[in-house]
Amino acid sequence: MSNDYNIEKTEEIIEIENGILLESITTHRNVQVNMILCPTWGVTCFMDDMIQSCEMDEEIYHHMLVFPSMYTKKDVKRVMIIGGGEGATAREVLRWPTVEHVDMYDWDKDVVQLFQNKYPQWAKGAWTNPKLHLHFDNIFDIISTPPDSPYDVIIIDLFDPEEENRLQWAYLFEYLSAWAAPRAVIVIYAGITDVGIKDTIQPYQMICHMILQQLKDKDINPYLVPMKSFMGDAVFLMLTDAIRDDKNVQYNPIHVMKI
Repeated sequence: MSNDYNIEKTEEIIEIENGILLESITTHRNVQVNMILCPTWGVTCFMDDMIQSCEMDEEIYHHMLVFPSMYTKKDVKRVMIIGGGEGATAREVLRWPTVEHVDMYDWDKDVVQLFQNKYPQWAKGAWTNPKLHLHFDNIFDIISTPPDSPYDVIIIDLFDPEEENRLQWAYLFEYLSAWAAPRAVIVIYAGITDVGIKDTIQPYQMICHMILQQLKDKDINPYLVPMKSFMGDAVFLMLTDAIRDDKNVQYNPIHVMKI
């Protein structure tokens, strides 16, 4: 573990210990949500003691989650969001004037209602946009049944990939193509990386291997976004139509660029 990680971890502890607990709820999905007003990070959301989002840098995260895929695809009309309970991903998507319809799938209605009612600074009005349609389904229960109309852009902002949820990711990728329109762009939050760690399989590498096996018509375009509150760099994988005939390229290591 790098010294930088330890420094950042200490900073997180300081933020929590010197923060003010605004509220704590347990959702119907049995997720513990704590909203803490931290001295530097501002209002911060923790779920099961893991940071999810904070006022200090959520705009960086959500802008970089959404902008590259929307810019790459051009003339995006239909967007699917998997996750995004704070409403900030929808906020960024709805900035694009060509967008006509957004379906957001988040399995925890209590989280969405918490942000709708008490923390509107994340969505900034997106909740009331008529283009946004909310679905409180577990995506893993419905992904095997494709929609009537596919999506130009699919944004996946779920839990960090790890060995314990490998089968869930594999199941998602097995059916994802049926939800994507021709030449669709898909972007995935693929966890946090520490470039100082060597000889260790990182979360994004596990995801890349699955994509190469299950979404063979897509190329992987990875990028890093430094996130102070996440104690590392967030890895995003943007999937675009393949331009190579050889799909046996080994992404080891994935070449990434800091933004």
